[in-house]
Amino acid sequence: MAMQAYLRLFNVLKEQILRGDYVPGQKIPTERELCTHFGVSRITARHALRLLSEQGMLDRQVGRGSYVRSARPAKLPILQNDFTGSVRREAPNMKRRMLSKQFAVAPPHIVTALGMLKAEKCLIAERLDLIEDEPLAYDTAYIPLNLGGNISDEMLIRIDFLESWLAAQGVTLSHSVESIEAKLADLEAAKKLGLDQSSPVLAVMDTVYIMDGRVAGVFESVYRADRFRLISTIRRDHNNVDSH
Repeated sequence: MAMQAYLRLFNVLKEQILRGDYVPGQKIPTERELCTHFGVSRITARHALRLLSEQGMLDRQVGRGSYVRSARPAKLPILQNDFTGSVRREAPNMKRRMLSKQFAVAPPHIVTALGMLKAEKCLIAERLDLIEDEPLAYDTAYIPLNLGGNISDEMLIRIDFLESWLAAQGVTLSHSVESIEAKLADLEAAKKLGLDQSSPVLAVMDTVYIMDGRVAGVFESVYRADRFRLISTIRRDHNNVDSH
């Protein structure tokens, strides 16, 4: 599927900023000028500039224009339970790389979370997420063999892995339970993410349930705290809220 026009323009402008064609504090072309130069619509130009602004690369000033703020993107907002959608909106150029894949016995806390027998093997896959070869996050996926025994490497490195995998298995996601911990990078995290040891990271454990009540998988992720912020949406049914 062809990349949408605003994403193509976003990538062109982002590359120009990163390359130094526009330096911090410099004004970039207006929406009208971008439309004329690239042959795109006003909406397309506005959408591309908005995305650059949301990534912290532009400072958009009403009535004055857009100015380069920094060549380094700001923290990426990731909506919990919607990693795929968040990446598509905020970091469409993110790529995923396989680090390792094996069928082995998981650590005890994962065995318990999956409801498996002590010596039972599962699929264990380590993956690294990057933008322009900069490592931003990595995870370890633990999936029971009855759901993950035939997962291909190509499937595992998809950004939309969870949705694609569950659809291929013919099962429906029920819900997931996440635990999030702010911590300091250990030696493994520092090496994989290119950080100094003891740099801040966000450690997330995501347990995924399907409609029949089974745990379909456990995903342990480590995010660079300087590149991500996690956002929660809380919905409350007012009919079920206790009165005090």
